[in-house]
Amino acid sequence: MLKFNLDKQVNLTYYDQIKGQLLSAIYCGKIQEGDRLPSIQELTDSLAINYKTVRKIYLRLAQEDYIEIVKSSGTFLKKRSGERTYERMQRQAIFRLLEEIIDKAKNLGLSSKKFIELLENYATGGSSRKISLAVIDHQEEAFIFSRELEMRLGVKALPVSLDQLKGDESFSLFQESDYLLTTSWHMEEVRMLAGQHLKKLVELKPSHEIYTEIMTATQDQNVAIVIQDEQTLHASWEIFMNLYHPSTKKKFWIAPIAREDLVEKIIQEADLIFVSPMCWDEMRKRAPASKQLKTYENFISQETINHLRELQLLG
Repeated sequence: MLKFNLDKQVNLTYYDQIKGQLLSAIYCGKIQEGDRLPSIQELTDSLAINYKTVRKIYLRLAQEDYIEIVKSSGTFLKKRSGERTYERMQRQAIFRLLEEIIDKAKNLGLSSKKFIELLENYATGGSSRKISLAVIDHQEEAFIFSRELEMRLGVKALPVSLDQLKGDESFSLFQESDYLLTTSWHMEEVRMLAGQHLKKLVELKPSHEIYTEIMTATQDQNVAIVIQDEQTLHASWEIFMNLYHPSTKKKFWIAPIAREDLVEKIIQEADLIFVSPMCWDEMRKRAPASKQLKTYENFISQETINHLRELQLLG
């Protein structure tokens, strides 16, 4: 059965959100005419909103011939015929979308040929412009971020540790890079470096979804984070203890894998262990199969990825 979701942060009414999700499900083939929809009570319970609010939404959808409410039977997607079919609605929506996009492209000075080229590159993940990145951070973070950028964007990303910047030959490490990337913790240091060597600087913003999931888990579980590089410990500690202010009676650890005594304690007492990709294999060997371990592939925020994709496509 189709499930609906509501986002209280967007500037859309509950009705518009429900209607939009219903039409999207129809156009994508997830629901067919005559299929049963959640009842008013079921939708009230799943969305945790007022019964009268849901009832008003359903009555309006029924008045507009999207759904049919059958007493004692349930709510169903209404069948349409003639000029009012969902197929016709979809065709009209697609045509309006094409009109709007082409008009906006023309207003931005894009020829049809250039717009189609950009659209294809954007949709396929291709790029007519190759860029090279140097990721500057502590060794572990630089490696993880660089690997992710290569996987998600198909770019050449060179990890450069902060220790490597101390030598006189540091510029040779990234002289072929188009952009230098670093996190906010090292922005001032790297900004000076970028200015000295006439390199463009981009702030690399971590994904907050990871931190939010970890802090949510600490509310009812003993949670640990195991990392590879001792130097990254200060940043992790600042994020979780100063920014997120975890308030829980459960145990919480952040430890480098080299601290064998602490890691052994974590293996024994933690319910859930978040593990850096750089020490995943070792932790999987050391922890029993029953111990819940978790790692991530995407540490970089979508905002940063989108900004870099923009640079790839448009320079």
